[in-house]
Amino acid sequence: MARIDPKTTTTTPPTPASRVPVEFVTAREAAAFLGLSLPTLVAMRHAGLGPAFVRVSPRRVVYPFEGLREYARARTVTPTQR
Repeated sequence: MARIDPKTTTTTPPTPASRVPVEFVTAREAAAFLGLSLPTLVAMRHAGLGPAFVRVSPRRVVYPFEGLREYARARTVTPTQR
């Protein structure tokens, strides 16, 4: 499975046993990238909030990595000077 390096926000190549392509990450990895707990990300998804996701099966959800970046960019706040 692809691992996210939070310092560079890039993914490392997947291991041969990987089931998920590098452009997608698991919910746990998405939560870590966004600095959220997994239960918070799940609650956001159930409430219709949060980043876009792909429902692979009734029990499996993955997140497009570029979508996570876009989600974070859209919520970036630039401080104003007083």
